[in-house]
Amino acid sequence: MSERPESLFMVFGIALLLAFISGRLLNSFGLPAITSFLLMGILLGPYSMNVFTKEMINELRLIDDVALSIIAMTAGGEILFRGSRICLRKVFVFVTAQVVVTFSLVFMFLYFFGGFFPGGVFSGLTAIIFMSVIANAKSPATTVAVIVETEAKGKLTDYTLTSAIIKDIMIIIIFAFVLSIYSVEGDVSVGGVIVEEFLSMAAGLILSLIIILYIKYVKANQGVFIILFTIVMTGIAKNMHLNPLLVFLFAGIGVNNFSDYGHMLVKNIEDNSGIIYLVFFFIAGTVVDLPALKVMWIAAFGIVFLRAFATFAGCWIGGTIIREDKYIRNYSFLGFIGQAGVSIGFAKIIGASFGDWGGQLQTLVLAVVAINQIAGPIGFKWALKRAGETKLSL
Repeated sequence: MSERPESLFMVFGIALLLAFISGRLLNSFGLPAITSFLLMGILLGPYSMNVFTKEMINELRLIDDVALSIIAMTAGGEILFRGSRICLRKVFVFVTAQVVVTFSLVFMFLYFFGGFFPGGVFSGLTAIIFMSVIANAKSPATTVAVIVETEAKGKLTDYTLTSAIIKDIMIIIIFAFVLSIYSVEGDVSVGGVIVEEFLSMAAGLILSLIIILYIKYVKANQGVFIILFTIVMTGIAKNMHLNPLLVFLFAGIGVNNFSDYGHMLVKNIEDNSGIIYLVFFFIAGTVVDLPALKVMWIAAFGIVFLRAFATFAGCWIGGTIIREDKYIRNYSFLGFIGQAGVSIGFAKIIGASFGDWGGQLQTLVLAVVAINQIAGPIGFKWALKRAGETKLSL
């Protein structure tokens, strides 16, 4: 039985307060605030202290979805195609090199050495292909959160953010294509997924025009409008089976490229971003499956290190091809370590679509995500500081 609404939100409020305080305390030791929020979510979640049960988390799903939509719109609001500080052609080459190299290295390693993993999870070619695709998935929301928290600006910041978003879209389409080929149920249409993604992008551009008109002609209470507008449109997008991440990503892109209000949009969001990131990453922490990590921790760490090396190789090769500086070649990979929503979604789909190995691969992926989502923000924050792009290093 689910908790009464007043009890649920009281517990939720106390938990967020604890997460906020821990974030401020640990931030003084150099730990990113979002990592603190994740750790508090893990501690209070159903797999640890069980203060938040799975039913309670499900009742908070709309809040989580809205927070993700706002984070996506912030990311889009940072992307400027006209007069961009980076060459978008180079970014596409950079991302393509990452995807090809990471997929190839992970695939070859698992093909030859997958038999050493427990439970025979990689005994079949299908599992190896899916793991090679998921190794490319990352969390744009985590990237944005670290950039906003550190107030980072510069080439490494721009390359990582733009690449993360393009890569996310690319991997969603590739995963849908692979799933349609190998799914035993055969109920996933590649064409349907691609149409859904493009409709989501188009819907986002339409929403951007509404936001532009409001900022231009109404002007008052812009922050309140953006929050309320996002709440309403997130619900509508989900009911229409659109991808809210893409909808609001392209809403932000539209505002920033069709008008001069992109900076104003981002500022209005960032003025309230603290609570948004607190909610999103706290809830993300509550779904980290500790039993999965306990069962598969050796295999999970093996995949984590394999993925990190493959990602580094992809970024180094991509950066070399486009002749970028050492910060792009050597440090950008740290911006692609964090994994969250998309990877968890992929894991759940695999677990539901396949037999025993599907459940094993789901458990392994969730364990890998748990490690990467904790380590990723720490590594990316260090890379931005190393490149001299954070506020403290400027």
